Amino acid sequence: MAGHSSEHGRDIKLFGALFVLVGLIDLLIIEFFPAYALKLFGVTIAGPLAYIVKLHSPAAHFVIGYGFLFLRPWAWGLAMAYGGFGIVSELLNQLAFGFHRLRTGFMVSTVLFLCYLAWRRALFADPLPPARRLASTPEVPS
Repeated sequence: MAGHSSEHGRDIKLFGALFVLVGLIDLLIIEFFPAYALKLFGVTIAGPLAYIVKLHSPAAHFVIGYGFLFLRPWAWGLAMAYGGFGIVSELLNQLAFGFHRLRTGFMVSTVLFLCYLAWRRALFADPLPPARRLASTPEVPS
């Protein structure tokens, strides 16, 4: 049974639902705490521009969540890129603002999650190879 669940990506779909939930929580935090100054890549972003910049987080979480829920091939690359974005940003925040246990925990958990995604990469593979996907006529097996 465990292998069967694993083959259908229920774990990734659960992560997708969690990403959607985190996106919703991000939106609520942005709405209820509009004065919060976001720290991104070692820079504090405040003022009216901060509200717009902060919206990148729920948007990314919603899109990744959707991609995970439906196992879209592009979701894997987007999640890996956004994870890398988060790790680099938090590393620069640590260098600029000093060591923080929460930031370190975020970086470690993100690295572990990205390793897990790399291990589950096959779930996101497009079932048609590029040659067949782009072919004008269907190939007949010999």
